[in-house]
Amino acid sequence: MELRDYFRMIGKNLYLFLGLIILIVAMALIYSKMQPTSYMASTTFTVNKVSSLNQKDVNYYLFDNYYNVQSAGLFSQIVATWFESPSLVKEVYEKAGVAVPEVSQRKLSKTFRVDRQEPATINVSINGTNEEEMGKLISAAAAVLQEKTDELAKSSKDAYYEIVKFQPIVTQNRTDYVLNSIISLFAGALLGLLLVFSIEYFRKK
Repeated sequence: MELRDYFRMIGKNLYLFLGLIILIVAMALIYSKMQPTSYMASTTFTVNKVSSLNQKDVNYYLFDNYYNVQSAGLFSQIVATWFESPSLVKEVYEKAGVAVPEVSQRKLSKTFRVDRQEPATINVSINGTNEEEMGKLISAAAAVLQEKTDELAKSSKDAYYEIVKFQPIVTQNRTDYVLNSIISLFAGALLGLLLVFSIEYFRKK
């Protein structure tokens, strides 16, 4: 079968082909429009190792706190994994005064999105439909992290770390109608071709 035969099939069922494309695109836009407004709150944490020694107090070189930086980097890995704990996420919600979602522990552990960068920087974000709650949760996360860090430091004076929080920001997630239209256009065209060729196949049978 030559290429012109395929075009002939589409031409015979042109209204059906175009109608299906328009229907798919319209449904995609309506679905996008009906989605609730969502927000993303994010901040950045930096883990610092508080040194108990200053260069002026010792007669040997401290290598510009090189080992403190390495220690902070290792501890930041631990801090990043804390966000995978449903227990810690629950504490963050309680700290923020926000009701804990009634979901499984597995889903609760995926509440925060964490991206750790070397050597000791952690980018944290959370998505939701309540702008005020998202701001409270991202701020409460910093407080809970510092509390947990302070608890670990009680056993050793030399093991104190500080969690430095950047100013949190909350932004609205914008729906990309153009991208959704393009995707639905290709999907509609693919389904339209499949339908047209199926009709022609059974018609010949």
